[in-house]
Amino acid sequence: MDKPWERVFQTEVTALYEYLVGTGMRIDFQNFSTQFIRAFEEATSKSHLNHIEIPMQEIIVKVMRKFGVHNQDLVQGALEAYYKPELESSQLYPDSLQALTDLQKDGYPLGLISNAKSDWAVHAILRKFEIDRSFKIVLSSAALRIRKPRSAIFLNALNALNLPPSDTVFIGDSLDADVIGARNVGIHAIYLQRKPPENQILIETEATVNSLTQAVKTINDWTTD
Repeated sequence: MDKPWERVFQTEVTALYEYLVGTGMRIDFQNFSTQFIRAFEEATSKSHLNHIEIPMQEIIVKVMRKFGVHNQDLVQGALEAYYKPELESSQLYPDSLQALTDLQKDGYPLGLISNAKSDWAVHAILRKFEIDRSFKIVLSSAALRIRKPRSAIFLNALNALNLPPSDTVFIGDSLDADVIGARNVGIHAIYLQRKPPENQILIETEATVNSLTQAVKTINDWTTD
């Protein structure tokens, strides 16, 4: 994204508020913002602690009900309004398209696993950049209600792709969620370190790269050994 996450989040809260006010909800912004951020932080804390996912639409419904709004027909519109600023500001890393093209050209079946509060948003971002068809499967924690590094989300992907873990490589930018999660089920893992890790996790990686271009080269080197 081309904006700091905090700025995008505040813009999302404002967009959600304006959507709900437009449907007839009567509440001041400060009260709404306080209630939403509290519900969001509670859900996020539970998600990270237990490696579960509480989807964004459930957070939105919870806040709507606090203000006496019970119309389920508004939920999808509210969800789309909330994520609109994120969709508009999201960008691909420059090496993404070429890496996807090279991997597909080499015949690798591709899948994507995302820790995200909205399955709709994940697919919307992929459609925005016209890369949705690059992946045979797309799994989000919101759809499965579990988060990486839980083994079940990786096993679900393996089953969908009909691949054994020993023949599979996972590329991820999180040591704890991606690398540890993949290795726990026997999947080879490449750590994509685009920035210094926030947590100093002591783990020996099979490979550490700084770009998807390097990741593709590493995969090809492994397959030719």
